[in-house]
Amino acid sequence: MKLKKEYILLIGVIAALVLYLSTRSLNQDGEKLPQPSKLENAAINRLVLTDKQNAPLELVKKDDRWVIEPKGYPADSAKVKNMVNSLSDLTLTALVSESGNYERYGLAAGEKIFVQAFSDGSPVRVFSIGKAAPTYQHTFVVLEGDPRVYHARGQLERTFDQSIDSLRDKTIFAIDKQSITGLTLKKGQKTLALVKKESRQPETPPETEKAETPAQPPAQPPATEWRDDGGRAADQNSVDQLLSAIDHLDCDAFLEDQAKTQLGEALWTISFKRAEEEYSLSVHPKLDENADKMPATASTMTQAFLLNQTRIKNIEKDLNRLLGIEEEKK
Repeated sequence: MKLKKEYILLIGVIAALVLYLSTRSLNQDGEKLPQPSKLENAAINRLVLTDKQNAPLELVKKDDRWVIEPKGYPADSAKVKNMVNSLSDLTLTALVSESGNYERYGLAAGEKIFVQAFSDGSPVRVFSIGKAAPTYQHTFVVLEGDPRVYHARGQLERTFDQSIDSLRDKTIFAIDKQSITGLTLKKGQKTLALVKKESRQPETPPETEKAETPAQPPAQPPATEWRDDGGRAADQNSVDQLLSAIDHLDCDAFLEDQAKTQLGEALWTISFKRAEEEYSLSVHPKLDENADKMPATASTMTQAFLLNQTRIKNIEKDLNRLLGIEEEKK
């Protein structure tokens, strides 16, 4: 038993030693590493990523928003922020190789990701990203003008290995559902218009005793309910669930520019308004019967996009319930 514990302890020591050796500088002097200077995130306003297939992807900051050129697609702000943080604070932790053998590090042509960061037209950070190091806490990199291979802190390949589709902001709606005041549902020949109104409160019975009146709780905002054109109350739970499903809606992917004009007639449409703004979401027939996603269009998007079929079915259940459409029995 004692011998077994000694083996376990020995394995632990070896593992710690391997980790140490793999992360320390080969010249054993961290100060001699060509440590890239720190950059101000706000100063970076253009990125060019050249992927493993040598296809460039350009991101430009316009009015505090990042867009994907040349079509100006809004970019996912969280993903771009991660990239800017990583390259502005690029930290080398070890010299790995001076041999020029890049294949083993994922830094050969067709394997590496080439990153260029600019500030007002001038390059401020240029480097190549290879594969993750065995520590999984570092990445093999080569700096512009320096043929040596280094360990850089972080999993940079995961951060920078992006495509136009993966970098696009897929937000369709980002609206507080409480601000929505009007709702119109349409499916086939069925249409229902609903308006949010202050609900009718029951009358308070007259006080019979005036003595020792308890302190009144703070006034609550008036309750609201959804009613149709005839003043009849709708199924409030169904309305709430439907709005919860669309008020912060993201798509799964975008379709080609021309696809929006090639879609069939909408299967159903949900329109809603807040203040003076009006929005709409329409779902169209599948492009492929075997697909698990359905095409959709929205007033906020110039392109058609895809939504997961399960997600659409959940929205459609509440829509059918409000329209009085019976679900098909399978």
